[in-house]
Amino acid sequence: MLRWPVFTATALAVLLIDRITKGWVLGNVKGKGAIEVAPFLNIVYVGNKGGAFGIGRHRGGFVFILASIAAIAVVITLTRRIKHAPWYIYASLGAVAGGGLGNLIDRFVYGRVVDFIDLHLGKYHWPAFNVADTAIVLGVITFALLYKRCTRT
Repeated sequence: MLRWPVFTATALAVLLIDRITKGWVLGNVKGKGAIEVAPFLNIVYVGNKGGAFGIGRHRGGFVFILASIAAIAVVITLTRRIKHAPWYIYASLGAVAGGGLGNLIDRFVYGRVVDFIDLHLGKYHWPAFNVADTAIVLGVITFALLYKRCTRT
């Protein structure tokens, strides 16, 4: 069965890419300003103590640590319970787990999440995010849109 190999490989791939990109940002961007990649994209360093989009950044990080652990536990539980689904369902859950673990590691190691992708249109900026955030969002969307469809008889 492909469930655990696909879930694990996806989670580890997301985690590895997340750690490498964040390490590069900490070594090459932090304290040096923005790097313009395209007219709508900069690489920056933002230390985010809050949740998505900086929500709750003035509260204790402990709440976000607990929320991350709970979310990862839910994803693992779903993976255990969903036994006969296409590979992409397990990959979507692995992406969420890998992204959650990447951001959780940041909270333990740095006391904040390292965000660095700055999308903007002129002076209007989307809140900075990272590879882990992207994997979580894409994983949740993929799971939400395709799980019900693949389980219909």
